Amino acid sequence: MPPKMNIAQLNFEVPDSIVLTIDKEERVAQINRKGAQILGYSKKEIVGSNWFDTFIPEKIRETLRNNFHRMLKGEIPLKRHENPILTREGSERIISWHNILIKDEEGRIVGTLSSGADITELKLAEKTLRESEDRFRKTVENMIEGYQIIDCSWRYVYVNQAAAEQGRCSQEELIGHTMMEMYPGIEKTEMFDRLKKCMIDRVPHEMDNEFKFPDGSKGWFELRFEPTHEGVLILSMDITRRKEIEKELTSYRQRLEEVIANRTAECAKANKKLIEEIEERHKNEEGMILRAAILDNAKEAIFLVNSNGDFVYANEAASKTYGYSHDELLNMNLRQLLPDQDKNLTQSRIEETIANGRLDLETVHVKKDGTMIKVEVRHSLIKTKHGQFIVSVMRNIS
Repeated sequence: MPPKMNIAQLNFEVPDSIVLTIDKEERVAQINRKGAQILGYSKKEIVGSNWFDTFIPEKIRETLRNNFHRMLKGEIPLKRHENPILTREGSERIISWHNILIKDEEGRIVGTLSSGADITELKLAEKTLRESEDRFRKTVENMIEGYQIIDCSWRYVYVNQAAAEQGRCSQEELIGHTMMEMYPGIEKTEMFDRLKKCMIDRVPHEMDNEFKFPDGSKGWFELRFEPTHEGVLILSMDITRRKEIEKELTSYRQRLEEVIANRTAECAKANKKLIEEIEERHKNEEGMILRAAILDNAKEAIFLVNSNGDFVYANEAASKTYGYSHDELLNMNLRQLLPDQDKNLTQSRIEETIANGRLDLETVHVKKDGTMIKVEVRHSLIKTKHGQFIVSVMRNIS
């Protein structure tokens, strides 16, 4: 029989915790109903069993056994700890323990009184949350879109790799520093005013912003500001090349308009009948030659596409980009530039361009030799007296 334990006044039937006493011989002297329920045994089966040999997983058994005896000797302090226990089914439950030493009537330490809360589900939830956070961090870090968080003191709290590259700094250089430290004068820009309004009013904002870097160079970025509990989340996409293409196309249009205006002024000096004949002829001949000359000097591949996707015009850059001759291209369809898995998208993209007047996208095209290239495409709808066509500008961004 174990020594008499001074536990007569203890209430073992705590509904939410396991409560048990273990004597110096490592035997379970008492256990409450909750404890027996967690272990999957009856009280009768548990009382008298060696606690460590029966209910502690083998991998930690000797460590906990040694700690138990050192605790009885006063060699280690009594403190909360967590460890798994074995149930009758062989599964493990994680218990958070609090221990009290028990003395007999002569004041000798004869065992421990331990109470513990089953925190298995909590631990599983914490593990799931950690895994979810890890997945989220990896996803954000690998985004092609810039992702950065600015706190209320304008310090960079988090910056993903894409945002660091857009800002022409490393993540280590940015995090912990203020925007004003990294980009002097930024507080005087329209972008900063929008950012401050988002910070104060807690209202999202969107804008295209031309950013001037400390070295004097510039870049265009599509920005979205979202308020967060830390400050502001900034999502950014580098659209510098897109802006350059827009500028080039605007220049082409202006040059074309100037040429047409000059030619119209000359024709106005002739009689009405001659004007009508010249206008008609030049619209069909010289106008097309002029447009072709301008487009043939463009760096990007440019096609004129009908509503069926057939090419009715292709510039020299298109032949160089895709490896087909000019005549070959004029006997082809837009569908033939797409890989097999994307060919069925051709008609829907044409319909979307006709409906909206414009469509920008990044996709993959196939050259004549089978090489895959990544391209940035802009489809623009134009209407003529001969019908409506699509001007497709394609830039190799591989």
